[in-house]
Amino acid sequence: MTAIITITERRSKPWLALGLLFSLAACASGATPGAMTVPLSEQTMIADRSALRQAVRVGTVGGGQETNPLWASQVSNGDFAQALRQSLSTHAMLSMESGVFRLDAQLVALDQPLMGLDLTVRSRVLYRLTRVEGGAPVFEKEVAVSHNQSFGSAFAAVERLRLANEGAIRANIRQFLTELVAAERASPATFAAPARVS
Repeated sequence: MTAIITITERRSKPWLALGLLFSLAACASGATPGAMTVPLSEQTMIADRSALRQAVRVGTVGGGQETNPLWASQVSNGDFAQALRQSLSTHAMLSMESGVFRLDAQLVALDQPLMGLDLTVRSRVLYRLTRVEGGAPVFEKEVAVSHNQSFGSAFAAVERLRLANEGAIRANIRQFLTELVAAERASPATFAAPARVS
C-alpha cells in the first residue's frame, strides 16, 4: 500500500505543479487613466496669468491599442486621452469649452520587454499644441521616457507590465507638461493671444 501511494504521489506532482501555474496566471488588463494621471508639481505648475490656464482641450489621440486579456497589457487611445484630460485638469489647463489650444497626441511606440523580473517600458509620444482659431502651431515635441517596475511591486508578470505601462505613460505626460510650462515661461508671447487688427 505504501509503495502504491508513493507512486501515485510522484505521478501527481506534475499535475500539481501545472495547477499551481494556472492558479498564479492572471488575465492581462489595460492601463487605467487614474494611474497615468500626473500630480501637480513645482515643475508643472503654471503661473496665475498663464495663457494655458483653462485653455487647452484634448483633440486627437492615436497610436494606442486595446488589451487582449490573453496576451499583454496595452494602453488604449481612450484611456490615454482620459489621462491627458485629467492631468490637464489637475494643472488648471483643461478648457471646459472649445478652448484656445488643441492638444493632439500620438503614441509613437510603447516598447515592452518580452519577459523578466524587473520590467522596463519605454514610451514615445508626439505632442502637438495648436491654436484652435487659425490652427497655428504653438508647441510640438516628441517625448521619450522609460519606467522600471520592480519585481516586488507585483508577483504576476501581467500585473507588473500593466504597472510599468502606466508608469511609462505617466512619466511621459509629466515630461511633456514640464517642457510645455518651461516653453511658456521662456517665450510667453508665443502662447499669448494674437493682437486683433481693428
